[in-house]
Amino acid sequence: MSMTPWWNPLTRWRRAPPQTTAPDERAAEPHRAEPVTPSATPGSAAPQDDAQPEIRTPIELQCRFAAWLFGLPQEPLRVGVAPPAAPRTARLFEQLDQVIASDALRATLLPRAPHVVPQLMKALRDERYSSVDVAERISKDVVLTAEVIRSATSAFQRDGEGDIDLARAVAVIGTQGLRRAIASVVLRPIFDARGDSLSARAAAQIWTDADRKARLCTALATPAGLDPFDGYLAGLLHNTGWSAMLRAIDGFTDLKFGPSELAHAAVLPDLLKRRDALFGALVQPWQLGRAVSESAGDVGRRGLEAASSPLGAALRAADRLALLRALSQGSRPGAEAVPEWDALPQPVQECYAGLRGA
Repeated sequence: MSMTPWWNPLTRWRRAPPQTTAPDERAAEPHRAEPVTPSATPGSAAPQDDAQPEIRTPIELQCRFAAWLFGLPQEPLRVGVAPPAAPRTARLFEQLDQVIASDALRATLLPRAPHVVPQLMKALRDERYSSVDVAERISKDVVLTAEVIRSATSAFQRDGEGDIDLARAVAVIGTQGLRRAIASVVLRPIFDARGDSLSARAAAQIWTDADRKARLCTALATPAGLDPFDGYLAGLLHNTGWSAMLRAIDGFTDLKFGPSELAHAAVLPDLLKRRDALFGALVQPWQLGRAVSESAGDVGRRGLEAASSPLGAALRAADRLALLRALSQGSRPGAEAVPEWDALPQPVQECYAGLRGA
């Protein structure tokens, strides 16, 4: 099933007219984008009063999301704040492009050795994969045990069941669930960061968003005729682009950018393109299966918004829904937060609604 039929309600939203700026302000902004005010503070609901600005354009949503992702302070960015100087921004993009083009530079950005991930995925895709054998191994790993039980708990709660032990959890989630649980635990170190750097400041939010995106892309994959595990991997790994890019920026000792500058509407669109390019450059060589490799290359070359592969389209939809979920903290999940709610497949609605505690 194509992603297009239920995604059309966004057409009207994408065509919203841009705001105007004074001529001198417009000249200072190379992409002619308006600075915005992130109206929702990290981890809290957006205020619901007459002063709440109307969110009309994709870039306004993206800037609010970036503010959440970067862990900006509670006070919102002021409307009219000047964009970073164009020469500084040009240098930032130039240095990021050098990182994207260099195998050696990219190899320093993720903590897990690249060869480990393909080996893991090959094992998880093995049709002879034994749930019984894996369950025995899982019991020796406290973190993995907790993840497996967490994955199964929601299903039991829907059925009115009580507590669940490991053996029962393995039976409930099956091989696909085990694959996702193991992949989540093994891949999570990619997103970890320490200290007070920009990447460390955003690490928890990047992982939360990746987990949500992985679940949503799994739900979107099935009605699109895709392998749910491919959807899970694409959703989970897309944010490696964020992690790698922020680590690269942390390493630019001669060019410091603050999170509010990176979240600015004059910078963010080109930053998102480079996030996608890094995702493609990092993940495509891992050979995680034809669909995942194809979508990583597609997103890396075209950018997520222009990706044309089936899995790329599912990932784009999952990315938008995860963004809306991040910006609706404290709100009732559903039609109030997602304009195209009624057009979403039922499994996707259920998945989104279940992300409240994610």
